[in-house]
Amino acid sequence: MSNIQLSPGEALIGKGLVSYRDLEKHTCQCWHAAIYVTNQKVFLDTYTEIELKLSKIRGFTFGRILVFFPSVTIYGQAEKTMYGGHGLTEDAYTFTGFPIKKLKGWLLQAGVREL
Repeated sequence: MSNIQLSPGEALIGKGLVSYRDLEKHTCQCWHAAIYVTNQKVFLDTYTEIELKLSKIRGFTFGRILVFFPSVTIYGQAEKTMYGGHGLTEDAYTFTGFPIKKLKGWLLQAGVREL
């Protein structure tokens, strides 16, 4: 795992290697990366588009994929869609891997609620 720079006042709660499961476009691509949970945000070191401020996270669920693989899905706050007014859309990020139970604890410690 690479060295990261934290902002002033930001404290690392936990870090670990995970697989990010990209479920967009009805395909499943996995990206392996280090996930970091701080007292201000959750982010990955190699998939740079994922950086979620804690204030923008609605919550998370803990479950399983295909019965065998524990997973955590983090949900961003729902926002109104720009086109057609068809309700709300929200970002969802699903992670699997060895430290998933630890990730659940880190999120709870950071104040993210379990849905």
